[in-house]
Amino acid sequence: MAISTDPAIPSETQRAPTTEERLSALGLDGRRRMVHRLLPLETGCGLEIAPNWAPVVTKSEGDVLYCDYLTYEQLLERERTNPGRIQHGLRVQRLDFIWEIGKTLQECAGTAAPFDYVVSCHVFEHVPNFLEYLYQVRAVVKDDGVIAMVLPDCKGSGEYFRRETNAAELISSYLLGQTVPSPGQVYDGLKNLFDFQNVPLEGRTLADVKRLFTNSDSYAAALRASQEYVDVHCWAFSRDGFAEVARELREIGLFDFEIESLESNPPTQTGHGSEFYVKLRPTAPARPSRLRGRTLPFAGAAPVPDEQPGVSDIERVMAHGDRAFREAVAVQDALKAEKEAAEAAMARAVAHGEKAFREAVAAQDVLKAEKALAEDRLARLEASPLVKLGRQLGLLPR
Repeated sequence: MAISTDPAIPSETQRAPTTEERLSALGLDGRRRMVHRLLPLETGCGLEIAPNWAPVVTKSEGDVLYCDYLTYEQLLERERTNPGRIQHGLRVQRLDFIWEIGKTLQECAGTAAPFDYVVSCHVFEHVPNFLEYLYQVRAVVKDDGVIAMVLPDCKGSGEYFRRETNAAELISSYLLGQTVPSPGQVYDGLKNLFDFQNVPLEGRTLADVKRLFTNSDSYAAALRASQEYVDVHCWAFSRDGFAEVARELREIGLFDFEIESLESNPPTQTGHGSEFYVKLRPTAPARPSRLRGRTLPFAGAAPVPDEQPGVSDIERVMAHGDRAFREAVAVQDALKAEKEAAEAAMARAVAHGEKAFREAVAAQDVLKAEKALAEDRLARLEASPLVKLGRQLGLLPR
């Protein structure tokens, strides 16, 4: 029998490589070491979001659960032909629970939460509502827990020429309840993407590199994004840019975390690492979700009806209409709940004001009564014979 030299297919005389060894062969040792330093692996129970086939924390390295929006079977189908996975013989990780669309992470985690840590690798840049997603992750972390994320550094990768995300964009997506990448995000994300060759880029422009999508390609994808979910990097951060955005959001009360650690991997020829590692510690209680049942998919969400084979145009239209109706109802319910909460708060304020007014009137009445009593006592004292005699003798002032 021939002995295979393919590392993904060990022979009968070879020991099968462990998952950790396969990840090392893929060149992920540096990333995993950096993140492991941020986590209480020896004492804590954690959650990794979207581990796919390259988890940051393997099951043998820590007490960790895995979740994703897709089912295990859907992930298998999506990653069936992924060359990196096949070359290194890595397997899609089985999931402990699904983050179901329309439910919060806390609802899906159930009694497994809260966790000592939550880790996600190259996920946050995909989510269309960064702050809502971060708040939902916070809701499943203990008050003294840790959130660790790995984010691509746009200044050390194929997004070098893309404008960095600012606080206003994150605020807008949060307050508007964004649940899908906007056509503008899709266009911007694809238009500025190029084949990164790790060479100095200072003084160069997008015209000097090999772009992966033309303007027309990017616009076509943006058109699709007006009808369906198109996965893209919704946000582009450098390490220092992320810190500045977090500082601004904290100043206005939207970033309930302390950045305990912010580090990059070794710099590329641009002077920036290709990714950076963030360790967050909560500084405030978890916030309630503003979406209340609306979808919050990230990269790898299940295909929308337009992408499914064998579906007629009428069925697609009906599916879109049904989805739009359900989302409209969810929005209406959310607005109704917010209105009721506001009315209740107003009623409490009015009741508090009425109580304070009544107490002030009562206090004023007491003061009036005490003043009248004092004046009466003074008048009787002035009229007494002893006071009159004292004044006649010069013992009391007149």
